[in-house]
Amino acid sequence: MPPISPELANNIGEPNYWPTLVAKPIKQIPQVPTQTLPEDDKLAESVAQCNPKVYDGNYDPVVLEEWVRGMDKIFTVVEVPEEMKVNIGTYYLTGEADIWWNTVKGRLVGPKFT
Repeated sequence: MPPISPELANNIGEPNYWPTLVAKPIKQIPQVPTQTLPEDDKLAESVAQCNPKVYDGNYDPVVLEEWVRGMDKIFTVVEVPEEMKVNIGTYYLTGEADIWWNTVKGRLVGPKFT
């Protein structure tokens, strides 16, 4: 065990000394730069803040139409570019709809859907 420094030995019972003692090493820790989100992540976060409904594969065409219209409204407000709509929208598929999407997305021709 390393020896106790005279400063620590003299102040060990002083309650106001401990915050100072702890603050010194904390100040020596380098600051981590804040990261900015990539544009795609910002769009996905903006969509999420609109609390979109999920679609679970319900066979009622009215339910599907309501989900599509709701997503379209959010995409308009958030200004999601056309090439990002599929990637962001399919995140909100659950259950049978999500299984269906994972089955057919590999067969689609066109932009990369991942």
